[in-house]
Amino acid sequence: MENIFKYIKKTPNTRETVEYDIYIDGEYSTSCNVDAKMLIDGFRKFTCINGNEISIDDETGLSILKLIQKERHAVKYSGLVKTLDGWCESGFDLTIYLAAGDTVDEHLADEQLNVLPPHTMKSGYFQVGEPYNQEKDDDGNWRTTWCTFAKNGSMWIYCGLCFENETKNRVNERDGVTGAIQAIIMKNG
Repeated sequence: MENIFKYIKKTPNTRETVEYDIYIDGEYSTSCNVDAKMLIDGFRKFTCINGNEISIDDETGLSILKLIQKERHAVKYSGLVKTLDGWCESGFDLTIYLAAGDTVDEHLADEQLNVLPPHTMKSGYFQVGEPYNQEKDDDGNWRTTWCTFAKNGSMWIYCGLCFENETKNRVNERDGVTGAIQAIIMKNG
């Protein structure tokens, strides 16, 4: 019997998971919830509802990862103005919910501006008060990146992960799912 996967989004009290039923000799045996972050990080063993442990093979792992990617993509590239309520409802980390260039509403921009004292606050843009990561600049030097928002008329734009005092996105999209998919594909040739 072919697996049917059900995506379950993250909430404040639950993790992002994919659920599917296990059949043995055509008979339902149990259901398993595969934790998205753990699968992305390379874990392949999960405990099912009946307490048994299951090992996820590459084919199943790939199917689950592609579903996670599809669900995240549908939210991230919805083309809608991104809102604070939408972000909270998505259950995603901010950098998974937003894509560089997204228009964000005043509430989401205010939330990011006020979550910590801003790292940079200049006329027309601000950088959230906590560094995101380190990336190489054009000269090959490692520099800190910051979630950056810029004002465009009456709306805010998410610029992406930018170096200090810049509004140019410096990070190619990477939420871990694509890398995990590529690892499985490369492993299997």
